[in-house]
Amino acid sequence: MKTQSVFEKYAHEYDILTNAKAREKTHREEVRALIDRFHPGRVLDAGCAVGLTASLFAEQGVEAVGLDCSRSMIAEARTKYAGTGLPLSFRTGRFERLPHSLDGRFDLVVCLANSISGVGTAANLKLGFAGFYRMLRQGGALVLQSLNLSSLKDGEVLPVKATQEGRIGYLRFARRRNNLYELTVVRVDMSASPLQFEVFSHEFDSFSVDQMEATLRRSGFRRIRRYGDLSMSKPFRTKSRDIVLVSFAS
Repeated sequence: MKTQSVFEKYAHEYDILTNAKAREKTHREEVRALIDRFHPGRVLDAGCAVGLTASLFAEQGVEAVGLDCSRSMIAEARTKYAGTGLPLSFRTGRFERLPHSLDGRFDLVVCLANSISGVGTAANLKLGFAGFYRMLRQGGALVLQSLNLSSLKDGEVLPVKATQEGRIGYLRFARRRNNLYELTVVRVDMSASPLQFEVFSHEFDSFSVDQMEATLRRSGFRRIRRYGDLSMSKPFRTKSRDIVLVSFAS
């Protein structure tokens, strides 16, 4: 039987896992910079989790649709933003099987915080990028953010984040094994006696910046640029922690 994902089992704790309260101010500034750069009227937040990024776009007057494969995440997002009056909606869906009903409806697609790894395989990466291309109006932009796992040596561990709220804590770290990427999440309940912890492990194909750029081009994207951060103020380097790719549907 397939082990339940941490993102399904603990969707209600996703903001603890990602330290959302602490990073909201900085992320709001990043979203504002994206709006100033691309001037979108409608945005698709692909891999929206419980809705922070999509809500920040909506707060600033951009109609936002959040999409995630996790039904638990989408349920949490809908509950969280119900009654806010924001131009914001959520739906479940997989990147590799994006609904044709959304074709050509967006000026901007964002896929942030390493969400693209969730496609799992290089074949699904190709399907996902082709789907993103379909979602965009002509001249629309895709902003893709992922961890730069190519900077790791085989077997090297990359600490991703350690977070805590009250008596619940999370540890996340990534490891590269040949062409695979393994994400491990440890949930610690410090209110239990003895202390209790759960370990969740997720394995995906590891995508290099060259591989992603080549796949974007084959999917029809043009004018592709590489950056080392989401504010696009730093050029991408081989040792950059993040890969940010910006490309356009021509």
